[in-house]
Amino acid sequence: MKVAVSSNGSDLNAPVSPVFGRCPYYIFVDTETMEYEAIANPAMAAPGGAGI
Repeated sequence: MKVAVSSNGSDLNAPVSPVFGRCPYYIFVDTETMEYEAIANPAMAAPGGAGI
C-alpha cells in the first residue's frame, strides 16, 4: 500500500507536518518496501488556496 504524509523534511526521519496544504514536502511511502519519494510542495508559500 502507498501512503502520503505531509512532512517538514525530505526523508523518513523528518517530523510530520501538522498542516497539509502548506507543508514543505509530501512523502509518498510504499509500506511494503519502505521505498519513498519526497516531492516539494509548490503551494507552500502561496498567498491563498493552498491545499485546494
